[in-house]
Amino acid sequence: MRYLRVRAPRILLLLLLVGSGNAIASEQALAGKLASTGSDTLGSLSSLWAEELQRRHPGVLMQVRAIGSGAAPTALIQGTADVGPMSRAMSPGEEQAFVRRFGYAPTAIPVAQDEIAVFVHRDNPLERVSVPQLDAMFSVTRRCGYPESVRDWAGLEGDTQGGVLQPRPISLYGRSAASGTYSFFRSRALCRGDYAPQLNRLVGSSAIVRAVAHDPLGIGYASAGYLNANVKRLQIIGSDGVTPVTLSRSLLLYINREPGSKLENTLAAFLDLVLSADGQAEVRRAGYAPLSATEVAELRERLGLPLG
Repeated sequence: MRYLRVRAPRILLLLLLVGSGNAIASEQALAGKLASTGSDTLGSLSSLWAEELQRRHPGVLMQVRAIGSGAAPTALIQGTADVGPMSRAMSPGEEQAFVRRFGYAPTAIPVAQDEIAVFVHRDNPLERVSVPQLDAMFSVTRRCGYPESVRDWAGLEGDTQGGVLQPRPISLYGRSAASGTYSFFRSRALCRGDYAPQLNRLVGSSAIVRAVAHDPLGIGYASAGYLNANVKRLQIIGSDGVTPVTLSRSLLLYINREPGSKLENTLAAFLDLVLSADGQAEVRRAGYAPLSATEVAELRERLGLPLG
């Protein structure tokens, strides 16, 4: 009996050490490549996630191409990307093209909440603008109901805190057609109308912020997380001239996952990071709103990721 009492803990210790070693070896053994193609809005955040994934798993190489949400569906269909970040939902046509290729729908994973801001040069006296006024500036169709197009700052009625809007032409800055932000703003601020030909279409939210910061006559829109002290954010109000309006949206990662199938190991490791406390902390640091604990738990269960 004395012999058993002495050796049993040693046997247990040996088993624990072997199990621990296998777990470490398994984590170190994770290797492979991942490609992400899509949203510019999610570009910085995707890069941060990729860097952390590679720090945790040195054998994994992840490439991030932030060229616009419109590139994500094509990359997923062609198999050149494992992850398709989008700042809007896939259009019915994009989703149908995916279904025709694979026979099932792509999997959409919400990862953050974003808000589109409208902003002007910091010296512009304007404080707020209505959705119909935005439509009158940025579109040629005026579907939101403003009586006339607004192409001159003096023609824009609004709260200027005692300042005066000069009779000078408005410079419009926005995203290119491949951007999810372009489509979202068109839907929510232009009532699905057509953009004015005067719009300066730039690649990337940071480029729009820089352009407006250097143009006293400029006005633009971009993800709120990209704004800085060189521009002034405007309050957006509804057509009643009173009710505040928030241009919020979900930021999504699309993947190709056959229903009922298990996630590939490197992709599972990436999504495990994204939907972790550390991954969502990066969301907040990037200027976006993270998911709630309930939302994270539901997504992890749906994707077959470990809970807790």
